[in-house]
Amino acid sequence: MIKGLDVALGQRLRPHVRMLALFGLASNLLLLVSPLYMLQIYDRVMSSGSYDTLIWLTVIAVFLLMVYGAAEMGRRRVSALAGAEIEAYFAPRAFKRFEENPEGRPVLAQDLSRITRVQTYLQSGSVLPFADLPFTPLFLVVMFLIHPLIGMIGLAGTVLVFGVALAAELTSRQTSEASQDVLGRANQFATDLERQRSALVSMGLIEAAYRKWRREKEMGQDLSLSASKADGRFTAISRSARQTLQIIILGGGAALALGQEISPGSIVAASIILARVLAPVDQIVGGWRNSVQTWDAWRELTRDAVELPDQKPTPLPRPEAMLVGDRLAISLPGHEQALLQPFNFEAKPGEIIILAGAIGSGKTSLLQTLSGAWPAGSGTVSLGGRSIHDWDVSDRGRYIGYVPQDVELLPATIAENIARFHADELDALMVAAKAAGAHEAILALPDGYDTRVGPGGVRLSAGQRQLIGVARALYGNPSLLLFDEPTANLDSIAATSLINAIKAASQEGSVIMISSHDRRLIDVADTVLFLRQGTVFSTSTEQYLKLALGPGTSGVSPKGAAG
Repeated sequence: MIKGLDVALGQRLRPHVRMLALFGLASNLLLLVSPLYMLQIYDRVMSSGSYDTLIWLTVIAVFLLMVYGAAEMGRRRVSALAGAEIEAYFAPRAFKRFEENPEGRPVLAQDLSRITRVQTYLQSGSVLPFADLPFTPLFLVVMFLIHPLIGMIGLAGTVLVFGVALAAELTSRQTSEASQDVLGRANQFATDLERQRSALVSMGLIEAAYRKWRREKEMGQDLSLSASKADGRFTAISRSARQTLQIIILGGGAALALGQEISPGSIVAASIILARVLAPVDQIVGGWRNSVQTWDAWRELTRDAVELPDQKPTPLPRPEAMLVGDRLAISLPGHEQALLQPFNFEAKPGEIIILAGAIGSGKTSLLQTLSGAWPAGSGTVSLGGRSIHDWDVSDRGRYIGYVPQDVELLPATIAENIARFHADELDALMVAAKAAGAHEAILALPDGYDTRVGPGGVRLSAGQRQLIGVARALYGNPSLLLFDEPTANLDSIAATSLINAIKAASQEGSVIMISSHDRRLIDVADTVLFLRQGTVFSTSTEQYLKLALGPGTSGVSPKGAAG
């Protein structure tokens, strides 16, 4: 864990830990009220026959147990507040880590799941047996004070139950982790099927998909049953041992009482204290798997946490629409080998550039890098003289519009999606929607701009999502617009509206880069960057069309290409 994070988290949790310890001390000390009360009843009240003593002992015991209840309530509240503090600390860091993760790994879902697990563990009070555990020696000392034999029985019982917990962990942990991994893959497979239902139904793949899911599910369930069998065996042993120890402590106490070594009240007191000694141990054993999983989640959270900036960067003014690549190389995140070798280019305000090349040539990767979503393999790319990859994301994003191949909308209203969650700026929202040709299509939806999309909302066609994605990209009149196959899901009317929007953005001075082989888009472009075998060539649209419609592209001039 980063040292700065360790200190900051420690400062936030320290008050909660102190209060938890304070309430825990009060709670555990007051648990001695019941055995002490029983001692007094058997050894004083029963022998003296004093009703006054009985009444006052009862009043004092009830009062102290009410204080115990308040202390118990207080530490549960502190534990829940600590869970909320952990969520408030790690959640923004999880989103920051997601922002800095270019590889597309599901880090956000994993991190939020880990946060939820730790928070739930604290808010449910599952951590409290561990908070009680340090007081176990105190109760063992009291048992030794009653009689050394009583203390030895308590100590042996504690060691036995701990041994059972350790054996359970060593026996079933690996199997349980394997089960969770396999069941997770089965659930993910089922989730992926939802996104491809039409293709699966049309090609009759549902039954085959079910068989594959069933195999994964049965494998995971077999492992889960094996782990549960081991856990159940050790839990049964632990509970049986606890009941046996209660019998032994009562029988041993009775024998000592018959020998006049302890009083009759000590028998009951010893039984109550033994129950208190074993209670946290028994609870820890019963929830051992949950505790281990929570600890793993905590360890991974603290290991992967990123630092947040000390202060929010100062917003910069709108950049000049000048996009410059200097010895820019493109690589897939996590790979050292360059997908596109270093090249230079310069796009001036209002210029429209087409990216062309075969499938897999790197067009989408280049757009991802120019948008700042992926890091550059080497070299730099700047917008208005500012390095895109060194620019704060939240500030830079205002000046970039990006339409990916497959537009995915966030679970929110259409207005929120287009306005990038700044729906209060109604004028800019309408301008962007009308410019994209999406206004009429949105008004035709059940609730217009307030129509919700995503789970529980209206299901949109690929073309509708594409139009809304274009409107989102145009929102705020960005300096740089990036389109990846923008006409792929559009009919001729919608495509015409898109082309008009691109022309209008060009006239407004935006730099526009489009990955497409659509002749209608190529006709409005100024330049073509042709990607072939890891090299980027620059040519005019006329030359590109002549070559593309001819026998080949071998005559493309490497004008402007580096290396």
